[in-house]
Amino acid sequence: MTSHVLVTQAQSRGGLTFIRSMGKKGIQVTAADVDRLALGFFSRYTSRRLVYPDPVRNPDAFSRFVLDELSRHEYDMVVPLYDDTLMPLAGHKQECEALTRFPFMDREALMYGHDKALTVEVAQRCGLRVPVSFVPEGIVDVERKLGQFEFPLILRPRKSGGSRGLHRVYCADSLLAMCRKVEREFGPVIIQEYVPWGGYTYDVDVLMNRDSEPRVVFVAKRLRTYPPLAGPTSCGTGVVYPDLVDMALTLLKEMHWYGPAEVEFRIDPRDGRPTLMEVNPRLWGSMYTAAVAGIDFPYLFYRLAMEGDIEPVMTYRTDMKARYFFTQDMLCMASHPKKRSIARAWFGEFFDPHTKMFLPSWKDPMPLLGRFIASVVYNMRPARLRQRLGREGR
Repeated sequence: MTSHVLVTQAQSRGGLTFIRSMGKKGIQVTAADVDRLALGFFSRYTSRRLVYPDPVRNPDAFSRFVLDELSRHEYDMVVPLYDDTLMPLAGHKQECEALTRFPFMDREALMYGHDKALTVEVAQRCGLRVPVSFVPEGIVDVERKLGQFEFPLILRPRKSGGSRGLHRVYCADSLLAMCRKVEREFGPVIIQEYVPWGGYTYDVDVLMNRDSEPRVVFVAKRLRTYPPLAGPTSCGTGVVYPDLVDMALTLLKEMHWYGPAEVEFRIDPRDGRPTLMEVNPRLWGSMYTAAVAGIDFPYLFYRLAMEGDIEPVMTYRTDMKARYFFTQDMLCMASHPKKRSIARAWFGEFFDPHTKMFLPSWKDPMPLLGRFIASVVYNMRPARLRQRLGREGR
């Protein structure tokens, strides 16, 4: 019987990484996205392409579309890659599992990573350091506390994926206006202490089995990001950092976690200590960083779902770099406030045999062409182009 998986968010770099991993193992992939020119649609490893309803604007229509697809075709598993598709389908976990494997926790359990306020609550219970946080009950509550805030601070939605809706706020007047804006777009907010840029950001990437035991662990260091001072990885590498692993696993075990998660820490330059920033309760965009270090997260996740459990994978190379040149690392250099500080490494990596580019790929060259085609098509629609760049950067 032919192995076949359905993966969403084919436009993202995480989606393309997943497609390539499955395809190289001989597993057929149906790539799905809301974008008709999604990056993953151009991959040689994509067997079939689907365009689904926008899960942000109409999550019910998206869920019905996916459930209908699962009922009409036989799949080994369905993989909603990021929050926009994972959370709607997690609300239909039983229906999904009646049709295929859905290797994620239910919506209520996922909320401990998806809802930033709940994450802070569990982290504090575990004794982990988190930014000082305030969860207001509304604008009136924010107004009452204005005199107690130290600026700048971070305002973000309680429930949102990646950096969507996240703002750095410098004064009280801006805080109230931004609270109203974010609440309108995303719902309830959380206000947090600003951890200054200066220390590196690290991601502890984990796969847990159903007994909340770690089966795959990888620590990624963000060497460069876009946006330059606090964004997703534009160049990263694997590192050994046992203390961060212990903290991440303590948190996930407290949450009784199953499946994938990315636990993000930032080193506070004021004292050199790691601070928990967030938990992404799903797969992540920079899986290629682990791939060049020797850990194939998508395939190991597939095996975990199919076999029920796998042998632990905890070792990897630390001498390799993953570079997301088109377009994150290009934009990093173009917009970096301290270009001279990164210029030597940025240019030198073109000639470094230990630096691997996500795009272009000689084994799978068409996604790069697809990116250029889409840029031309969307160039006359700047808002759509910005939206697309945001999705592919995850």
